[in-house]
Amino acid sequence: MSGSAAASGARSAADRLRSKDSSPAIGTVCFDPATLKKRLTPLQHHITQDKATERAFSGRFNKHREPGIYRCIVCRQDLFSSATKYDSGSGWPSFYDVIDPRRVTLKADLSHVGGNILLLVANPGMERTEVSCARCGAHLGHLFKDGPKPTGNRYCVNSESLDFRRDDSIDVLDRVEFAKGSCGELSGSCGAPPRPSPRATAPSAAISRVVEKYNSLGGAGSGASPSVNGQSTTNGSRRQSDGVAHETNGKT
Repeated sequence: MSGSAAASGARSAADRLRSKDSSPAIGTVCFDPATLKKRLTPLQHHITQDKATERAFSGRFNKHREPGIYRCIVCRQDLFSSATKYDSGSGWPSFYDVIDPRRVTLKADLSHVGGNILLLVANPGMERTEVSCARCGAHLGHLFKDGPKPTGNRYCVNSESLDFRRDDSIDVLDRVEFAKGSCGELSGSCGAPPRPSPRATAPSAAISRVVEKYNSLGGAGSGASPSVNGQSTTNGSRRQSDGVAHETNGKT
């Protein structure tokens, strides 16, 4: 089967699933923190509630090939289908579409660069979009625009944020030659692949745009002022332990 035919068939399957169950979850679900901590594993809780990231290639659903539905591990809402799951080569489960876009929440995320705005000026592709469950707010992963046709999207999702319900009536995407997504040079973090930046003709204007973006997000939640020299804030480096990629301030 050709790549275009496989993608078209998988897309049709996803459309059938969406038309069969296109109703978004109504309202939101809140869980008692103590009860939720007991129900989830420590890693599941850390990722879904603290927005951590599992190590690349460590998740049980990275190479998972069974037909069915991937659900939120916290509230069990159906989110992704095996019909749109593909191997991006990134080390995390990847999907080029969701069952219903109203079931996820998208939000700009600059937390991994801290206040070092020069990282964004030099590497615009480092800006990420966080994906969360719209029903319970659980952190799922990130969305990038380097996925295959027909959407061009790559939902890079933590396995520990998902549960799986097998359904043999749903297709499994054939292994075709997609342009593989990447998680770039960010060790242990889910990031967009680095893209070469054109030579800046007005660097001050580029920095101003990034600062404006940074400030509109409330300083990326870091509480620190952005830095243009990397001296006074985090440098975005990361370390890994206990199956989780952690942010570090300066030295590892």
